Amino acid sequence: MSVESKTCQDDKAGLNVVSPSIELPGLRRPMKTNGPYAFSENEIKTIERSQVVRVLDSAPTIWENGGIKIVRIADNAVVKYGYDVKLLEARNMAFVAQHTTIRLPQVFDAWVENEDKGVDDETGICFIVMSYIDGWLLDEVWSELHSTHREDIQKQLHYFIRELRKTESEYPGPVGGGVCQGAFFTDYGAGPFSSKEEMETWFDERLAVCRDFGVADQAQRGFRGEFQRLVMCHMDLHPRNIILDCDRKIWLIDWAYAGMYPAYFETATILRHGRDPYFERLLDLLGDEEYKEATDRLFAISFALTTGALCKPSIKCDVFENTS
Repeated sequence: MSVESKTCQDDKAGLNVVSPSIELPGLRRPMKTNGPYAFSENEIKTIERSQVVRVLDSAPTIWENGGIKIVRIADNAVVKYGYDVKLLEARNMAFVAQHTTIRLPQVFDAWVENEDKGVDDETGICFIVMSYIDGWLLDEVWSELHSTHREDIQKQLHYFIRELRKTESEYPGPVGGGVCQGAFFTDYGAGPFSSKEEMETWFDERLAVCRDFGVADQAQRGFRGEFQRLVMCHMDLHPRNIILDCDRKIWLIDWAYAGMYPAYFETATILRHGRDPYFERLLDLLGDEEYKEATDRLFAISFALTTGALCKPSIKCDVFENTS
């Protein structure tokens, strides 16, 4: 993938504006930045990590929220860093870049710095240096796009998901291992899981919690034996994680929740937002009717993934019987 910087016009030329930009409340908007920057485009692949760290405080901020900050250090590069950034995101991105043609930022470097040298790589401040993608977040411009462009965007997304579903792994979770994150793993994460069976048991425990509280049918089918084929899933497909460039091509960003999961986990993640206009056509293109029962079972344990996330089941789920 080329790392040359390409600038899109601020007036969204060529996007066929039809209405004012949509605003989603509660989302911290990314900031547009202007140079000069700390490094030139040619320096990005050769600079030392210590040089990168030194310029972060003075680099223009693109986005900041909690323990995550993104700053721009060159025309063609940004750094995503913080205590809530994990090395597994860089591993996920590298895997997708190697095994698919999906457009996403190129990872130049990634590392963790720990104050305590005895802790592991998932603790401390993680730094990911990646290419800067110029364009607009899809949620910023969706309402301005002509229907033909919206259709094309959803077709691009459909193609990307089909590519992800061609990848396979025997091991669940982020590439290279790590805690599973995202809506179906509670706010606290789950795992790491060393096998499909371990992850199935964890979901059976969540179902058991729902049964304990009377919010799931006692006859509801469990998850044992259900996770036979694991594929790469983004797990956070949302208009704020999709960049539309000036050629109307989409780029997927924020791979922090990605990992190897059953294909229908991606569908369920999209359906969490309902059949909103962003992805309604995409869901039709995916044609995942075969996954309806499976996605319904995920939604049926929502209590144990949210309010009851810290509750333990009253039964031992490694002997949990799956009811057909």
